[in-house]
Order: sequence, then C-alpha cells, then structure tokens
Amino acid sequence: DFVVVTDRTRLAELARVWRAAGHVAGSAATVALVAPDDPDPKTRESIQYDLGQATMAMLTAAADLGLGSCHSAVADQDLARRLLGFPEDRFCAWLIAFGYPGDRPLVPVQRPNRRAFEDVVHREHW
Repeated sequence: DFVVVTDRTRLAELARVWRAAGHVAGSAATVALVAPDDPDPKTRESIQYDLGQATMAMLTAAADLGLGSCHSAVADQDLARRLLGFPEDRFCAWLIAFGYPGDRPLVPVQRPNRRAFEDVVHREHW
C-alpha cells in the first residue's frame, strides 16, 4: 500500500521517523510504502523484493518527469503508524520524498563515486 503525504505539518513530523530523513520535511510530497508484517521468512523476502521494485520504479518515473526524489528508511514504526494510520499487522518500509530541487534544475550526476563498470560486471565467470 502507498500513503501520499503533502501536508506540511505532517511532513515535518514524518521526517522524525529516521535520523537521516530530514529531506522529507521539505518535500512537495512523500510516499510511504506500507507492507504486511508477515512472519514467514520466504514471504518477507518476497515482500522486500517487491518493495525494492516499487521504489526503483517511482524513482525512475520521477527522474523522467524532472522531479527530484530520495528514499528514507523508517526506524520509528510507532511514530510512522501514529502519523499515517496503518494497521498493526503492517510496517512502513520506506519513505520516498519528491520535489523540484530549489537551487538548480535536476541533472544527472556527472561524476558519481562508483566502482568502474569493468570491476562490477563479470561475463560468463567471476
């Protein structure tokens, strides 16, 4: 499930669910990804995979629209539940903040600090 938050006061409070979620307070909108809290390990793994796919799809779609986006973990589930109202048998997996950068247009990172392609892609064998 997805909970869209645009209320300025609620966004400011939601930014407190994790120590590095301050960007949520200044977002135009933030989407909370809420999932079942299933006790079965295989089901939990499947849910995490689906959450990752949903997150990447939203981040990619935002970039295509010229929107900035940033994900955030959720450490304080009690606060997230109080603010978003999701049931006890669910958890808030991620927050994804969206908005237009205030100081510049959205542009790709020119020199990302990543390992070289050849160092991470292996053909036929490691």
